[in-house]
Amino acid sequence: MATLALLLSGLGLFFIGVRSLSANLVPLVGRRGRAAFSRALRGPLSVALSGTVAGIITQSSTAVSWIIVSFVRGGVLPAGPALGAPNWANVGTALLPLIVAIDTSTAAGVVIGLGGFITYFKLARGDRMRHVVEAALGAGLLLFGMHLVSVAVGPIRDELMHNPWWEVALEHPLLLALIGFGFSVAAQSSSVAAAIAVAAVGGGLLDLGSALPLVAGANAAGMLNNALMVPGETMAGRAIFAIQVVQKGAGSLLLAALSVAVAVFPGAFDSVLPADGDTRAQIAVIFLLAQIGGAFIAALAQGATCRLLERMLPASPAEALAQPAFLLRESLSDPAAALDLTVRELARLADRLPMMLDKVREEADLATPPPATLRVAGVALAGSVKAYLAALLDGQMSRRQVAVALLLDDASMNVSALHEALGEFAEVAGPTQALPTARRLIEALHALLGAVAEHGESLGADDPELVLSLLGHRDQVMEALRHRLSEQHALTPTQQDALFRMTILFERIVWLARQLVNSLTQAHRA
Repeated sequence: MATLALLLSGLGLFFIGVRSLSANLVPLVGRRGRAAFSRALRGPLSVALSGTVAGIITQSSTAVSWIIVSFVRGGVLPAGPALGAPNWANVGTALLPLIVAIDTSTAAGVVIGLGGFITYFKLARGDRMRHVVEAALGAGLLLFGMHLVSVAVGPIRDELMHNPWWEVALEHPLLLALIGFGFSVAAQSSSVAAAIAVAAVGGGLLDLGSALPLVAGANAAGMLNNALMVPGETMAGRAIFAIQVVQKGAGSLLLAALSVAVAVFPGAFDSVLPADGDTRAQIAVIFLLAQIGGAFIAALAQGATCRLLERMLPASPAEALAQPAFLLRESLSDPAAALDLTVRELARLADRLPMMLDKVREEADLATPPPATLRVAGVALAGSVKAYLAALLDGQMSRRQVAVALLLDDASMNVSALHEALGEFAEVAGPTQALPTARRLIEALHALLGAVAEHGESLGADDPELVLSLLGHRDQVMEALRHRLSEQHALTPTQQDALFRMTILFERIVWLARQLVNSLTQAHRA
């Protein structure tokens, strides 16, 4: 039990260290660092270097993937070479096993001690210094956790060496690969699994021949982790994760081929493998080379992968509606033009608001997309606007332009919330649209949203007084309506509940619409 506790504590410290290192390095980079990262993603070489550096900083190719997806959605980056950056981020994360292969337990202990003193006596001033200290602590915990795992592996090795089950596992590379696969799926990181394999090799639990199949299985699990992300993503996201599936698959084939070669010709690679016979470093270097080889193969196959995805998983109607029409990354260098384009994109979104009720009106418009489709597309496009504004705020802007950008950011939040609320309103109104009260609520809300859309078409230039007067508070009116509905015994409980929800959503939609009109008007005046 003592040995098991030591092993678990080492793994726990390792996992905490990985998370802490990633969580504190990302804020240190900051928005300006992410802006520089986006500017660097222009050619194959810069994409490879930037992706590798991003992988080292975040220790997560998934985190890099989400950054690239947000850049593409916001129009900050084109869907071209930049899609391959997360592919190279896997090379950056593969440096983790190489660091673990070096005995840094003494340095890790010193870092943890100093970090503890600084944290307890509150010597870190400011957020930036605090992130530096916590990142250093994370790195120290990571390395010290692997040291504890290496210490615990010794007694475990002595016990397992006489265990028939372990002897069977060592004789069956496929079983070792499955063990590595399962651990990588659980940890959601092939680099973490490879680092633990390096520690096991250092403790004598595994040798080169048995560690290679385990690392190959762990790397293959990355294919599954990325493939599961493909179906629920937009086209850019699908391409990013599909390219990583190819990268992990190619790297796994290289590792599997080397595993077979080492098994068939034991000793033949002693003079070829690096690190002067240090098996831990050999495993770490082999894992790193497999990531580099897989990244090169995936980069060459990127065009074919994207074309195959377009045929197998074409863009949905919601995805097509979520594409920005005005946001141009080239305009980010001209804040005045970028702000004007942002207002026009928000006006497009405002123009769709009345359309979300077309399907539940008495005279339904069959040509209008379903409310659920408009809802998904509207929320996604509003998110693109926010990402575009965030990228714009990273540049040089006057105080007045910053104020306008913040107003438009508020407008994008309001229009996103309006799409959510209207989608829910249309869903609730569907079964009750034949009732006179429901029809009146739907038509009244459609008329109000039509006025909001017209104000949006003017880009906030029209006098908002008429629209704002129409969007006055409806609290008392809706409360009186709910009181009357509660006394109507002809309605079923289901119908009453639906109408009650419609009145509550009506109030919320009117309030959000008023906020949107105010934001657009203030942005125009500013």
